[in-house]
Amino acid sequence: MSPLKEKLASLPAKPGVYLFKDKKGVIIYVGKAKSLRQRVASYFKPRPELKTSILIERLHDIDYIVTGTELDALLLEDDLIKKYKPKYNVAQRDDKAYPFLKLTINEKWPRLILARRKENDGALYFGRYQGGMVRAVLRLAKKLFPIRWCKETPLKMRQQPCLYYHIGSCAAPCTGNISHNDYLALINSIMMLLEGKMEKAIDGLRAEMKKASAGQDFEQAAFLRDKIKMLEKMLEGKTDLAKAPSPRLLREIGELQKELKLAKQPMRIECFDISNIQGTNIVGSMVAFLGGLPLKNDYRRFKIMGLSGKPNDVQAIYEVVKRRYGGSLAKKMELPDLVMVDGGPAQVSFGQKALKEAGVNRPLIGLAKREEEIYFPNKSKPLSLPRDSAALQLLQRVRDEAHRFAITFHREKRKKALFQ
Repeated sequence: MSPLKEKLASLPAKPGVYLFKDKKGVIIYVGKAKSLRQRVASYFKPRPELKTSILIERLHDIDYIVTGTELDALLLEDDLIKKYKPKYNVAQRDDKAYPFLKLTINEKWPRLILARRKENDGALYFGRYQGGMVRAVLRLAKKLFPIRWCKETPLKMRQQPCLYYHIGSCAAPCTGNISHNDYLALINSIMMLLEGKMEKAIDGLRAEMKKASAGQDFEQAAFLRDKIKMLEKMLEGKTDLAKAPSPRLLREIGELQKELKLAKQPMRIECFDISNIQGTNIVGSMVAFLGGLPLKNDYRRFKIMGLSGKPNDVQAIYEVVKRRYGGSLAKKMELPDLVMVDGGPAQVSFGQKALKEAGVNRPLIGLAKREEEIYFPNKSKPLSLPRDSAALQLLQRVRDEAHRFAITFHREKRKKALFQ
């Protein structure tokens, strides 16, 4: 085995930064990775792009630095590119290509915004960040720490907070909902996050959670607990930074929580659908959405076992829900914040029965086609939302994706049956 292949085989499956060197030991490329092993191996696939081929031809050695999280890798990559100015990090060396994150600590109520250049204005600047990563970091910071989104300087006081407050994305300093000291504590946590001091950010949130619990503000304590879990997942490398939900998706999720009166934001939604033609080749599907986006690695298909050709959608729903939450999948996959079935009262009733028998306590709804009404267990009257409702549109996207996935599987089964 060549020294390069030995180095490749020894790379850890951890987040970090890799450095490609030429035969003179000069660093020619710096990159970051969620998994060093997978990312570096991707350069050696057959038929690479021309620019990758040129890079690999000049590659003589690989060094790497393991980091605690993907965010740490991003920050370190940026520092190393600035330091070594590698030949093949062309885009990253273009000062106009990637922006900074600017924390306006020179303002009474600081904001976190994008900035194209550094100015001597008393603000703190982080970056430069490459590609779409800057917006992902911005979304993540604002999701974890609900500072203001508005552009007003100075901030004007109001009677009513904006939409961001209602969906849990802003602490509403404009209404006096948060003290100045508590707001600055949020800003301090963002600074620690952007500096890669994740443990300190978690410690700060834990202190706030204890304070909320002591004051019997259990809703706020639960809210902070969820943020701590998200940061801990990042530390463990289980959260993909680039997939942090956008403001639009966060608004949809927040509105859905409000409309369905859920105890927590439905960040993970799983939806089930059944497909068959007159009872033949009955199949079920499950899709998963995280932060309003499809999580395709967690999609599952089910061959319906217990119906023997009888067209019974409600019994099929019962079977797939029971298999998902009561079988081996329950141990392999995390539970959703919301379970959804394609259908009305009957499907909801059988889905709820399966959940109960599996010992899973999660909210469940059904979305019926045509009228697009939302059904709940043990409630005869459905919920009707306006067609332009962001909450309804999110549910429709999830339901339609489950339907598409089920139909695709059914067609595959039917096609196989024709040739048997």
